[in-house]
Amino acid sequence: MKVVVIYAHPDPMSFNAAIAAVVREELEKKGAEVKFKDLYAMNWNPVLSARDFEGYHKGNIAEDVRTEQTDISWAEAVIMICPVWWTSVPAILKGYIDRVFSIGFAYEYSATGPRGMLNGKNALLITTSGTDERASQQNGMMDLITKSIANAVFGFSGFAEYKHKNFFAVPTVSDNKRKEMLTNLRQLIQNYI
Repeated sequence: MKVVVIYAHPDPMSFNAAIAAVVREELEKKGAEVKFKDLYAMNWNPVLSARDFEGYHKGNIAEDVRTEQTDISWAEAVIMICPVWWTSVPAILKGYIDRVFSIGFAYEYSATGPRGMLNGKNALLITTSGTDERASQQNGMMDLITKSIANAVFGFSGFAEYKHKNFFAVPTVSDNKRKEMLTNLRQLIQNYI
């Protein structure tokens, strides 16, 4: 399987970094071909500019965007890893989505309405949150993330299958609980491909 992993956390010592390491390790154990995108290390420009926008409509795609689109096209699966900040994904990841999952690449408009163009691919969104599961359910945070990223990005773009997995209360749980989360993640990735 060909997999693009898109990782968005600025701290190399974060739990998200541990998640990314486990995901890479498990994918490689399964023999997957992996292209790993550390958006902060790449110094990814998250700003969708007027020039970008015009380029989508004129077929003049910025080189950094074209590279990412080529890799997404190559992939059979996309895995995004990030924290939840202010009930959403970090701005750098949102900017990646804005610039890369663009009209003419991820979707198009037809006489019958919008149509996804990334058909047949699978996606997995892995997030972490500081709040516990109960609070996240009460305030609607998980529904927001699932609807705004998993459904709205992957579903709208035509992905065949997509899931969202969140690890709750990461800063306040014990080290043993975080180790258990990583064990659960290993099983998730093993079953994913």
